[in-house]
Amino acid sequence: MSKKGKKAKMPLSDEEQLLLFQQKLLAEEEMAKKKERLLNQFLKDKLAKEEHNSALNLNKINTQWRTVLREVKTRELHKDIEILSQTFERVVDCKDSVIKASSLPKETLEYDCLDLFTEWA
Repeated sequence: MSKKGKKAKMPLSDEEQLLLFQQKLLAEEEMAKKKERLLNQFLKDKLAKEEHNSALNLNKINTQWRTVLREVKTRELHKDIEILSQTFERVVDCKDSVIKASSLPKETLEYDCLDLFTEWA
């Protein structure tokens, strides 16, 4: 019976061993370069994805911040409107009283004016 697939190995000469060793080194170098290229590409892709996500998140944060600022500004403007409305009402009331006072008879106005002067004195 003969054994299939097994051949007797002949010892390699020094030159053949050197050539085989150089081929292994070359193959290892190529694998290392390929690994490095793959790693670099992976890192570049990851960086691009992070930059994209960072831009999106910054946009979300800015949108939320603007919403908060708008709400604060709205509250401030409502307060300002309320104050201006009250001021306007006071001015209108004051002018109404002046108009009503000017429609009174002259004698009453003189008497009121004398009262004011005596209060000041």
